[in-house]
Amino acid sequence: MHMDLLLTAFLLSFVQSYGKEINKEKCVRDVADKVANLITETTNQCLVSSSTGFGARPSDCGELRKSENKSGVYKIYPDGTSGFNVYCDMKSFGGGWTLFQRRTNGFVGFYRDWPSYKNGFGNLKEDFWLGNEYLNKLTEQGYYKLRIDMWDFDNNHRYAIYNTFVVKNEMSGYKLEVTGYTGNAGDSFGAHNGYRFSTRDRDNDTYGHNCAEMYKGGWWYSRCHSSNLNGKYLKGKHSDYANGVNWSHWKGYYYSLKATRMMIRRA
Repeated sequence: MHMDLLLTAFLLSFVQSYGKEINKEKCVRDVADKVANLITETTNQCLVSSSTGFGARPSDCGELRKSENKSGVYKIYPDGTSGFNVYCDMKSFGGGWTLFQRRTNGFVGFYRDWPSYKNGFGNLKEDFWLGNEYLNKLTEQGYYKLRIDMWDFDNNHRYAIYNTFVVKNEMSGYKLEVTGYTGNAGDSFGAHNGYRFSTRDRDNDTYGHNCAEMYKGGWWYSRCHSSNLNGKYLKGKHSDYANGVNWSHWKGYYYSLKATRMMIRRA
């Protein structure tokens, strides 16, 4: 019903209620109150009906996928945050993936300190690390699975999927929970389950030396790693042990991958 028809109906109602002795000021106040209530009620209904559609505050790319089908940078609002930008893959494997790591060319260095890995670095449309703080906000709001895609310099592709992926808060050292491997790359990430994140200036591993400093990355090192996707970009075969973009179960410790991406979606 149009607003003018509603106002007419209200006025007729008041006329019938007060008869010929209408208090004009009271009539105007009552109509204004009715209209204000109607606007509030209609607005609330619109917000509820669009809570999973365009214009809502999506908590991740999976929720945004209900209204958007184009891959790109979007703002999301996980629980307890004022929102931050992420890259959403809306096409691959059903879409709705939130990317948190990508490497393609080596232009962005990944041998960085704790604040850099906490807050993120790089270009969301190119090579980047989203940030451990954002990973924590994302993965603690629900159950997430992880997909890792990787390519060698002959453009061969492998993938690994983990049915559970959680990054705990900073007080825990951004402790990793990752289980439930499937894929064709071999499980080179499951061994990092339960370990804290380490960087060149924050040694949280269980080895006698700083694994992040030794292997030139930031990662959930143990003693030290079976994967090192944030290591040096060395373009294929290399002579130094285990300091490249390594996935040991596929290419071993002396081959640095051409490209990787890590992305999550609700399980």
